[in-house]
Amino acid sequence: MFKIKEYKEPTEDQGKMVWTTKKVNQLLDAMEEGYQPTEHPFYEGDPSYKKGNIVFEHTDEEYEELKRCAKDIIYFANTYCQVMTDEGYQKIKLRDYQERVLRSYQTNRWNIFLAARQVGKTITSSIFLTWFLVFHFDKNVLLMSNKGATTKEIMDKIKAIMEGLPFFLKPGCNKKDVMTMVFDNKCRIIGQNTTKTGGIGFTIHLLFLDEFAHIPENIKKPFYENVYPTLSSSKISRVIITSTPNKFDLFHQLYEGAVNGDNEYTASRVDWWEVPGRDEAWKMREISNLGSEEAFNEQYGCQFLQSSSLLLNSEQILRLEKNKKEFVFREIDELDDLCLDYSQLKWDPDFDLDEIKFHQEHEMRSYLFSNTETVKRNFYIFTIDLAEGVGRDFSVINIYKMNVIPRNDMERLSSPGSISEFFGLEQVGIFRSNLHNMEDFSKIMYCLCVKVFDQENLSIILEYNTYGAELIKNLLTLYPSTNDFNEESILKFKHRATSKNKSYGIRLNRDNKIQLCESTKKFIDSGRIIIKDIKTIEEAKFFSRNPTGTYSAQTGHDDCFMTVVTASAFFDSLEYAEIVEEFFDYIDPDLQGLIDDTIESFDKRTESDLYDSIF
Repeated sequence: MFKIKEYKEPTEDQGKMVWTTKKVNQLLDAMEEGYQPTEHPFYEGDPSYKKGNIVFEHTDEEYEELKRCAKDIIYFANTYCQVMTDEGYQKIKLRDYQERVLRSYQTNRWNIFLAARQVGKTITSSIFLTWFLVFHFDKNVLLMSNKGATTKEIMDKIKAIMEGLPFFLKPGCNKKDVMTMVFDNKCRIIGQNTTKTGGIGFTIHLLFLDEFAHIPENIKKPFYENVYPTLSSSKISRVIITSTPNKFDLFHQLYEGAVNGDNEYTASRVDWWEVPGRDEAWKMREISNLGSEEAFNEQYGCQFLQSSSLLLNSEQILRLEKNKKEFVFREIDELDDLCLDYSQLKWDPDFDLDEIKFHQEHEMRSYLFSNTETVKRNFYIFTIDLAEGVGRDFSVINIYKMNVIPRNDMERLSSPGSISEFFGLEQVGIFRSNLHNMEDFSKIMYCLCVKVFDQENLSIILEYNTYGAELIKNLLTLYPSTNDFNEESILKFKHRATSKNKSYGIRLNRDNKIQLCESTKKFIDSGRIIIKDIKTIEEAKFFSRNPTGTYSAQTGHDDCFMTVVTASAFFDSLEYAEIVEEFFDYIDPDLQGLIDDTIESFDKRTESDLYDSIF
């Protein structure tokens, strides 16, 4: 009975009990031995919950932990949050993407989260909601989802995390039932099904909407339109919307707006391959168990399309995601002189614009001083898609640098027949605007071609649509007295299958567009086309076969990605073969040797296979 003797209840003249962690632990030990206290610090006698409005005295160490947890949700989660796993109830170890999402929740007022299935979305949400309730004061949280069972699941996980916290971290509980919890820090959470009028008349400081895409459209649109003005009028209200995808609905509209910077939401996304242990072998097992790749894409693909009609598969999209970057604006003196807005011209932050100038300066020094020093030569490709510039479709200049393909892609080459298969295009810049008229667009294009880049090392693929002829005319006539634009830098293609001669630009029709799209898929997969710009990659994700049998965007715009599609035509041009022959002489000698060795090794294997087949 030693432990029971350690615990002492206060006498009447001692006043209200001041609880500490030590006294709580002593009481718990005593209760395990059968002691029935007349006073305790537990809500309704449940040791998992602290009673509201008790006097609790923290140690200095506990107070420091409180401050640290309040400031850093990742520390709070990894140190104190426990969840049910396959191995039982244990402390969580956040995955990288969970930390990323929680940071976004903590930092941003408006969040929207697109998640594949079974990536831990619910537990991530539950951790944040628990943290919010513990470390805030006078806040109301409204939790809603597509169905009551989902709301209850999140509430149960919040309760489980709350129960596992050390006693000194817990807020005092004043009320706890299936769909409501109220704490003595005057925070409360209410769980509801989503209805058209849900949340009306309720002061909301945090609105959490789970599986929003799966709420019927006739309910979620009126609900969102009713509740949004209340949230928008507050300076502190927060919104978190999470869901797996489900067609092109309001959730898709809000998510795409966040990605494109058209609304205040901060977008987060987690794909199936970010979960440790999920690789290609896992995917193939899931496809076998589900019955089809289409079913896999619907469950795990983060695809708003409920079909397998997307041009790029999940591995190719993953490849793009790994290269994804936010392109940045840079001032260029020659463009400044135009007195036009060119802020829509963005560059890979790792691309050195001085590479362009360096080559031009070297060429001039070589001409003036007969300098025979070898310098690395760079080749660039512009692909152009044109629109009228009245706020609808975009005019795009996609800028690529010619490079040797990555070494790991060299190793994947199954039958390299020539050095041309070892070179590809890497996106380094993009201009995208739907507000520049054709004259202003032409001036920016002329300046880039003539004054910024070296036309000797530049090829242009122009989609010859309604505005193609006008652009060419402008490039040749805008500056009649000092025009230096080289029309031959625009590549020529046959505009009809029966044409004998080639003309400037590429004219797309149903047949060659399908062929170019399939080629683009192959070149992305083999590393011969590398795209990095976020907007271009987002368009690639939704580029799909349409009812007419060809390809187009299933939502939003596809102008950026169409300039990727037309870039694939470069690899079948005579100009490409000529540039490769020249470019090969300028690359690093080690790369030259690697390419030669790879081709030679394949040739020897082929000869050996032929010999074996004969003898």
